Amino acid sequence: MNKHLHSNKLASMTNLRRVVQVIAFAVFTGLFLLTIGKYDFAAQGTVLKSRAPIDLFFKIDPLVGITTMVAARKVIHALLIYALPIVLLSIFAGRFFCGWLCPLGTALDVTDAVFFRKRKPGCTGVRQVWRTKYYVLLGVLVAAAFGSQLAFLLDPITIITRAFTLALFPIVQLTSQSLGGLDFVSEHLPFISHNSYIPSDVQYFYRLNFFAAVIFIAILAANSLSRRFWCRNLCPLGALLGLLSRFSLIKRVVKSDCAHCGKCVPDCKMGAIMENPTDYRAPECVYCYSCTGVCPKQSTTIVPTIRTEGYHGELDLNRRRTLQAFGIGALAAVLGKTNADAKTDRTGRVKVSSAQLIRPPGALPEDEFVDRCVRCSECMKICPTNGLQPALTEAGLEGLWSPVLVPRMGECTQQCNLCSKVCPSQAIQPFDISEKAHIYIGRAVIDRSQCIAWNSNRQCLVCDEHCSYHALHWKEVDGVRRPFVEEHKCVGCGICENACPIQPHAAIKVYSLGDRRGETRKQQKAFFEQAPRSGGSPHPGGDPYTTSE
Repeated sequence: MNKHLHSNKLASMTNLRRVVQVIAFAVFTGLFLLTIGKYDFAAQGTVLKSRAPIDLFFKIDPLVGITTMVAARKVIHALLIYALPIVLLSIFAGRFFCGWLCPLGTALDVTDAVFFRKRKPGCTGVRQVWRTKYYVLLGVLVAAAFGSQLAFLLDPITIITRAFTLALFPIVQLTSQSLGGLDFVSEHLPFISHNSYIPSDVQYFYRLNFFAAVIFIAILAANSLSRRFWCRNLCPLGALLGLLSRFSLIKRVVKSDCAHCGKCVPDCKMGAIMENPTDYRAPECVYCYSCTGVCPKQSTTIVPTIRTEGYHGELDLNRRRTLQAFGIGALAAVLGKTNADAKTDRTGRVKVSSAQLIRPPGALPEDEFVDRCVRCSECMKICPTNGLQPALTEAGLEGLWSPVLVPRMGECTQQCNLCSKVCPSQAIQPFDISEKAHIYIGRAVIDRSQCIAWNSNRQCLVCDEHCSYHALHWKEVDGVRRPFVEEHKCVGCGICENACPIQPHAAIKVYSLGDRRGETRKQQKAFFEQAPRSGGSPHPGGDPYTTSE
């Protein structure tokens, strides 16, 4: 009777874990879907309707929190407050996050169940590299100490969000269009409404989507080597949580009637059980209850206890490997900081190596921005015009994957501040839409060799008609009206470049020379207010703020 009750209890815990995993993954997916840019045509502005923090999983990620704060040399209260419960629970309740809440861990479990059910138990050679993730963690923390944010390369929340954003979302959108557009999809998926800013004839595109997909698929495919190969051997977040859970009060306990059959050893998702099945490495256990389910005598339980029999919390890292990890982390940070592409001008605001480095409005000064940005891609996904893209070479190696505005793909629309609402690390500072008229991210420059109004003496009003900030004014030169850009009014939104009919390169382009992120909002507003307020506009309808030279 007791044996039957024990079996039911273990089955209940296994099922409970699966239910929690499904709920956590559903919440992650729901928050992901809520950060698809919406435009309210009635209100003429972007909207974000969610009571829960859209960036919740990033805020509760201790690795993102600690590396961002260390690299930025600042305490970011949002990251600290949200991550603190996970840290405390990991200290007292073990590495539960990896086994119960992590969306990437859930994806790995599903992949294992669907594709690798018949896989033979992993060889001991594969299992011996579990210490690697601790060396990876050390390298990431050292890089952060040297002022370089490298967590984005290996943080699991970042990896899965980036893959969903850059690779999966455009595919889903393309599929919906092939099925008849959003009118068809909205009938089956209520979270997509008819006022979506993504009409049926527009397709989102993202740079580096192939690489985001390859990284994610490679992590899933590594399950062919062993169950949760990524979590066992490479995940720095798992390593951090493992360190926190070394003295957990929740433990795996093996009773004295254990038959030492060893069935639990190959079935352990994390390879935490040692050769003697009564012993296990506590920092590796994610409380998946696999070992309890396969035990023929039901001798294994997971319970709160202060007993230490079979409990191994030591790390025993190799000193040489530790020094190597320290050196690699420091070297990566220093090389990134001294790379030619990282050089800024004398103001410290603009990368001298790239005139196309246009950051989102509200972005911090460049050096601080790359230290804080965790490359989560949330701002790119929520951008309603698809203008925010992952950086290639614009920001150098240190700024890889960080958001840049590519006006030819989409402008920074005037009535939008969504990117500032979803940034978990506050690399993009919050701002009101009313402030956008004096938040300078760049400046438009007219290429007179391509502009129709300059090289062909023909009238073209496209850039002027589309400019949201009335930054174009006209002046008669050689008897012909020519367009000029007013630097006080042009904030670098890129709508003129996006609308320019000249192909493939626009005759008016936005460059980083107008970037004033190094100044305070008050200073930028003062610069805006210096704009001349005299003169008229030959544009039909008139513009009382247009000036002439």
